[in-house]
Amino acid sequence: MNSAIFWWILFVIDFIIYGLCCIIIIKRKNYTSVSIRSPTLLLISILSNFFMNIIIILYQIFESNNISSFYYLFRLTMILSMILRYERIIICCRIDKLNKVEEELDKKQYTEKKYLYHEKFYVRILVVVFILFLIVMIIIKFSEIEHVEFFYCFNYIYKFEKKNEFLFQPQMLGWVIWNFIEQFVMITYLFRIFNKYIKEKIKTELLSFFILWYVYSVICTLMNYFTKKFGLSDEGKINLIIIIISLSFHYICLFINGYLPIILSYTYKTAISYHFSPKLMNNLYLFLTNEVCYDAFSNYLIKTNNNKGIIYLKMYTHIMKYKLSFVLNINKDIGLNDANEIYNTYFAPNSLYENQIDGGVLQKVRNECQMLENNTFTPDLFDDALQSIFNELNRRFVVFHKTREYRELYEKIKLESYIQCKLCNTGLINKY
Repeated sequence: MNSAIFWWILFVIDFIIYGLCCIIIIKRKNYTSVSIRSPTLLLISILSNFFMNIIIILYQIFESNNISSFYYLFRLTMILSMILRYERIIICCRIDKLNKVEEELDKKQYTEKKYLYHEKFYVRILVVVFILFLIVMIIIKFSEIEHVEFFYCFNYIYKFEKKNEFLFQPQMLGWVIWNFIEQFVMITYLFRIFNKYIKEKIKTELLSFFILWYVYSVICTLMNYFTKKFGLSDEGKINLIIIIISLSFHYICLFINGYLPIILSYTYKTAISYHFSPKLMNNLYLFLTNEVCYDAFSNYLIKTNNNKGIIYLKMYTHIMKYKLSFVLNINKDIGLNDANEIYNTYFAPNSLYENQIDGGVLQKVRNECQMLENNTFTPDLFDDALQSIFNELNRRFVVFHKTREYRELYEKIKLESYIQCKLCNTGLINKY
């Protein structure tokens, strides 16, 4: 009786945590971290996970194997809906090199096969596969084929006279084959998205899910194998352990596939809307606002042993960060500490970098910074130095502009921009 109460409580909890996840996803479907995962397919993944859990819980409550065969029906829809999400993204990112020929071919495909880029096409595929598999499951169920159960090991219904007959048990064999196919498909998609310009933790999600699913399949297979092989007496206890492990892994899957995109929609909500076009690369100020461009310029300065340029870039970054703090309304004490740190590091007498700055500019900054003694500071406190530093960096940027590294960077940014435009046009990327 107490056991039944526990499973009923878990049944209600499942409705709450899965239902809450679905509701939040529907409300935040326009955020890029959710929209790039195709909201409808994402909801199907979560609901399939939910029904897998419910089947296990109902089996524990009623001790009946009548619906256990449908476990794999929902497992199929969970995996397939996830794979179709990645397929949609990969098709949008299929182009690897942006030249006139490749661009024309890609645009032609987008025009002639526009349905490949829309979520409805993949939902229809999923529905068709679901119906076909459901028919197969019903046929198997009503045919009463002996020993054929897709629900691999949660019910030790069948007793075998021969000790080694477990090696040929249809449940065990079906479980191993099914897991092999799933993991092979996931590895294939990991390779397919590895070199693509995809953000929003898409690669991390698939890699995490693959590792999780592989560990889960190995644990259950080994437990089932050794239980049968050595004829462990307390099969009910082993069965319960496997069920608890299964439910635990399903909850982790819910976090990876459901709650992670939700968390990202709050974390990245101010970091997605800025689209960096290759046309912006000629302006040093805009160039340095892009992380990839900034790293490329920094690496160029290091590679060419341009120590003065490296120092200027460091100073520029530090001062710009200080100015940005006023826009973000950073705490006054933090702003004052930042101002004192910049002054003491670069402009104070006997500082490490004072010889790197023009004497006239240095004196102006020192005069302006006298207000720091009264614990006051302004956004334009270091503007004279910033202007001088920017001019020096711009001279080095003109030289960098003519290098092979810049041309390769330009092609990379151009390709990323092209792909991002496609993702926006297909609704995978939104304004948030």
